[in-house]
Amino acid sequence: MKALLALIQARNLEFSRDKSAIGWSLLFPIIILIALALVFDDDSPSLYRVGVYGPSTSIEAVLSLKHIDIIHYDDLSDAQYKVARHHIDGLVSAEQYWINPTSARGYIVEQLILAQAPSLQKTEISGEAVRHVEWLLPGIIGMNMMFSGLYGVGYVIVRYRRTGVLKRFQVTPLSAWQFLSSQLLSRLLVILATAVIVFVVICTLFTIEIKGSAWLLLLNMTLGTAAMISIGLMVASRTRSDEWCNGVLNLLSWPMMFLSGIWFSLEGSKDWVRLIADMLPLTHLNDANRAVIIDGAGIVAIGDHLLFLVAIITVSLSLASYRFKWQ
Repeated sequence: MKALLALIQARNLEFSRDKSAIGWSLLFPIIILIALALVFDDDSPSLYRVGVYGPSTSIEAVLSLKHIDIIHYDDLSDAQYKVARHHIDGLVSAEQYWINPTSARGYIVEQLILAQAPSLQKTEISGEAVRHVEWLLPGIIGMNMMFSGLYGVGYVIVRYRRTGVLKRFQVTPLSAWQFLSSQLLSRLLVILATAVIVFVVICTLFTIEIKGSAWLLLLNMTLGTAAMISIGLMVASRTRSDEWCNGVLNLLSWPMMFLSGIWFSLEGSKDWVRLIADMLPLTHLNDANRAVIIDGAGIVAIGDHLLFLVAIITVSLSLASYRFKWQ
């Protein structure tokens, strides 16, 4: 019993001396709760999403309806595509409205539009809704890559530093960028291999067809995974504390869990929420994957996403190499 109590006391002393660990243990849940409350707490949730194209002064009666998200579009073809794929429940302009006749929610929205603006002309847009499994697949694959990339290298580097492995590497001709690159490439191959296996199995089980290029999809997955690993390397480039590393990685991964379109679309969300989401690498990974798998997008269409991921890799690896600490 004395030995047990002595070990408990020793571990408590070790934890209490790690100021960063105490800080993350106290602050992290508070930060996450505040962030989720700001993003998702809504006293008046919307039931339907209606797009608006062009001037809206003549359809104010429609826009004044409660519990409806109004989303403004400058590109008519983009807005019509959203209706066709059931991303929004209807589209209105000053003279007409567009409805997908296969959408149950679109039927209700049409009745509301006719009640408020019966003079609008109707245009039907055909198109099948994206299956839920097709929507979830890119997000789940991206989430798995995120956790494997961030935590898979973060903990390893910290453990190497704490156990003296990096100290031994320091006396060799090995440079920091060479060591970090080896960690990135090694982890990248493992994550990609497992992701491809999972992807093929799910596509086979649920008969999911990739509309675009499989090679383009692989390129995006490679860049997305490399971006996550690079961020993990940057976080672990100096610290010796597991708790500190875990806290920072949690602070980075949790916003991506909820704001990167893994579980639901951010279509019609608040502008500041969308702004934060657009700064997250997992958002670009998921959006590009969905564009290739569901819409058959080419490299030009997802070029912005690819460039963003390349920028994340370059900046994160540069900072990790510059800040890297062997001991």
